[in-house]
Amino acid sequence: MTRFFYLLFLLSLSTQSQTELNYPEVVYGKENISASWVSHPDIKGGEDTAVLFRNTFNVADAKADFIINISADNHYFLYVNGKFITHGPQLSDIQHYKYETLNLKDYLNPGENVIAVKVINFGKRRFLGMQSIFTSVMVNGVTDNAKIINTTGFNDTWLSTIDQSYKANEVVWRGDGEKAIVGGFYANNPTDMVDMNNYPTHWKNINFDDTDWKKVEFFENASSMGGSIAYLLEPRNLPLLSWDEERIASIVRSSKPLETEFPVLGTLRLAPNTTTTFLLDQQYVTNGFPELIFNKGKSAVIAIKYAENLFGANNEKGDRNDLENKKLLGYYDEIISNGEDAQKFIPNWMRTFRFIEFEIETKDQELVLEKFVNHRSRTTIPSIAKFTTDNDMYNNIFDICKRTIDICTQDYFLSDAYYETMQYVGDTKIQGLIWQALSGNAEHTKNAIRQFDHSRDSDGNILGAYPLRSTFIYPTYSLVWVDMIADYYNTFNDKAFIETYKDGIVNTLAGFEKNMNDLNLVNKTPYRYFVDWYTGPNNGSGTATKNDGLNSAVVSLHYVHALQNASRLFTEIGDEQTSMKYKNRAQEIIRSVYELCYDQERNLFAERPDKTIYDQHTNIMAILTDAIPLTEQRALLDKILNEEDLLQATYYYRFYLFEAIKKVDAPELFDVAQKPWEQMIDNHMTTTLERFESVEKPTRSEVHPWSASPAYFYFNYLAGIRSVQNDFEEMEIAPAFGKLNEITGMLPTSKGTIAFELKRNKHKLSAEITIPDTMKGNLNWQGTVIPLKKGKNTYTIKSKK
Repeated sequence: MTRFFYLLFLLSLSTQSQTELNYPEVVYGKENISASWVSHPDIKGGEDTAVLFRNTFNVADAKADFIINISADNHYFLYVNGKFITHGPQLSDIQHYKYETLNLKDYLNPGENVIAVKVINFGKRRFLGMQSIFTSVMVNGVTDNAKIINTTGFNDTWLSTIDQSYKANEVVWRGDGEKAIVGGFYANNPTDMVDMNNYPTHWKNINFDDTDWKKVEFFENASSMGGSIAYLLEPRNLPLLSWDEERIASIVRSSKPLETEFPVLGTLRLAPNTTTTFLLDQQYVTNGFPELIFNKGKSAVIAIKYAENLFGANNEKGDRNDLENKKLLGYYDEIISNGEDAQKFIPNWMRTFRFIEFEIETKDQELVLEKFVNHRSRTTIPSIAKFTTDNDMYNNIFDICKRTIDICTQDYFLSDAYYETMQYVGDTKIQGLIWQALSGNAEHTKNAIRQFDHSRDSDGNILGAYPLRSTFIYPTYSLVWVDMIADYYNTFNDKAFIETYKDGIVNTLAGFEKNMNDLNLVNKTPYRYFVDWYTGPNNGSGTATKNDGLNSAVVSLHYVHALQNASRLFTEIGDEQTSMKYKNRAQEIIRSVYELCYDQERNLFAERPDKTIYDQHTNIMAILTDAIPLTEQRALLDKILNEEDLLQATYYYRFYLFEAIKKVDAPELFDVAQKPWEQMIDNHMTTTLERFESVEKPTRSEVHPWSASPAYFYFNYLAGIRSVQNDFEEMEIAPAFGKLNEITGMLPTSKGTIAFELKRNKHKLSAEITIPDTMKGNLNWQGTVIPLKKGKNTYTIKSKK
């Protein structure tokens, strides 16, 4: 696959011109809301269902602003006069339930208009990140002319019907029977089963006959104050998602000869009473809402399966471009045709795929597939960073890392794009830093930090993922939340941000302190200490080795890491007493870890005092926390990378390995630490894997942002670009290069874009750097520091080494 090949498939056409009016600043607050939550009178509770709502109204001045708020439980799609506007709401919890604010004037006509809303409840197997009370919708007019469409449930003109064509299709991932997926835990939404014979075609249009529809019924007041019986409303704080039309690639395999270029060009005609299977290969992983338009085919059954990859005979993956003797296993939608022309299917939730397989059984009428495209979904904050080197392996790794982050940055950070799609703390720490480098925007990071803060339980535990409708607690992730705040402060120097979360930091660390024992090491807890997907014996299924966590050195050092970060944060806001408390506690634990777990013969830290298990992780954290003297850290780093019996840090934890390499300033080791990513490129992957892969144990997720960390360190370490003060108001560029000799790129920041071209040989550095007018900075090469002027800078500096 050639670099940027996927751009050929992304059309410039975008049907999403609507914007969120409360981003980036709140203009229309919750105090303007006077509408109520309404539902269909026959809805009982949380059953899987689709409810359609319509309101026909008149507009005197179609050029006047027509501003509304809208929200729904679980999810809505909004149309005006038959045109798609947006979908939502942004993912959050019941106490901070989001609403969108939109100006509909560009979609209105003088005279009669119709607003239509489809509301989906995915039922008992809905996405684990999706909190719910009752299938309902709220539409509130903000401008006076829009108040005529307020949902009240009392004498308003909203009508509704239950879409009898839809039911949720549970994705089976456990039990003894046949499973829909390979690889374990599934937390995403169910897929769709739609019988077009029961679908009210044209229901979104003005001239649709809705005389059989029922008046909506009041559910609850849409109060946004503390006395609300239902949802506490908040304005959306991130942009609307994209709805860009993306072409889907051609058929690469079929059960019979098909003389067509569908779906790229032309149509596909399938004869009556036939069964046909064909496979599409997009050649890269993408996501969104695929749209199928089809004609005729009365009672034909169309199954559309989606997968990130294909599987061999033993469920191995291998070379992703090798399709021979491989099968598609994945979730699917099923549609039954009603025999009419211009039938349209779009799934009710995002699908992720590289491969799509159609299985079609026709009955007595020919079926014609007219069009099949994808409406690509991701944040509309632009991701414009570029990075190119004299080493194609690095270029390809950057591409797959960037694509992974782009796919998984929606209106929250997704842990993966297919199986879980939840916002996990440990994953988000890494993804947030990468996204900030790619976009120059930190709003998603701030949103995640705030949502995690909302999740804290009475014991001080931050939930492992949030928003969440269940309970996942990994005490180590509570510590990572503190680290995230420190990461944010390191770039933005925002003391008010620390003040916002200082009580949360105190409560979180106090909660974790209860886990410590008399040895100043961690105790067993009712919860699992997630560290990494360890490989090898005693791997603990991703938790601290031996699975119980008792006396774990690596977990104890994670606590030290959080204490050290908290100490620095409290110093910044002038609370020296709390700062010293955390600093001293960190030193106590470090002494215990060194005395009990450091092996003087091997010059390594063991993972437990009994010295039966050794891992890279404990030793990485020893470097990052200065649990070993600075003078010994480089030697320890060499051992981490060379001692063969150490349990290995996988993709997730290699973020911390890269941090250790940067701290010790050993750029020549970066290439060694990055080796596992080379296998992804060799296997023609287009996104980054969840965990190390072997023939015996193929990985589950193919799109996992926690494995995209090289992209962050390419900018932050190899190119050496970092903020010195106030989010790049002042910056430094101190390239490390590693094994590279040429680095060219663009790094977006809130102050503008930094363009750089860096070349070195054994004699000199040649640098061309362009910085915005709002920025000042320095170029640092082997101790020679040169101030950068605004605009373009060109320098040649002699090397000292």
